[in-house]
Amino acid sequence: QAPSTFPAELKPPTFCQEQAGKQQRQDVNGYPERDSSRDICAFCHKALGPQEPMVEAMRKQYHPDCFTCRTCHRLLAGQPYFQRDGCPTCDTCFQATLERCAKCQELITEHIVRALGKGYHPSCFSCAACSRAIGTESFAVDEQGDVYCVPDFYRKYAPVCSACERPIVPHEDKDTYKIECLGRSFHENCYRCE
Repeated sequence: QAPSTFPAELKPPTFCQEQAGKQQRQDVNGYPERDSSRDICAFCHKALGPQEPMVEAMRKQYHPDCFTCRTCHRLLAGQPYFQRDGCPTCDTCFQATLERCAKCQELITEHIVRALGKGYHPSCFSCAACSRAIGTESFAVDEQGDVYCVPDFYRKYAPVCSACERPIVPHEDKDTYKIECLGRSFHENCYRCE
């Protein structure tokens, strides 16, 4: 960041010893003086003069008038900013680019869960029955679009076997087949001659 105030009178540069043993000029604040042959503004690509104020941000140097929000062109020197696609962006413009959570409609400022073509806060993408965050687990969706963890979905929607009266659900990552006969449902093993 550029200093907020500049000295009224500039003193002649002083010399200091670098660790490598060669001499380097210092500015009035004791910082090594910039070499104008190397310092180029990252925005306008013009040279930054050795006595000229500059802004260092995102590992680059800028003229104070060049360090602006790339969307609204507001000056950012000495202001908080965000980096978006390698360009400085003011807080207002950055907030306008954020996605809203499909459940709570609040801005998503950190982690985002993408599911069902929408974005969610991790805590908002949760089971409709137990309210536990689903995260990266498998989930199921009912006809109304409500999201469930797999165990709760089976508990609520799995058909019940007419013989043993337990839900017909897959076990140990193996497929399960439901047999329907005379309006009733059966596990494969439970369907036999009475």
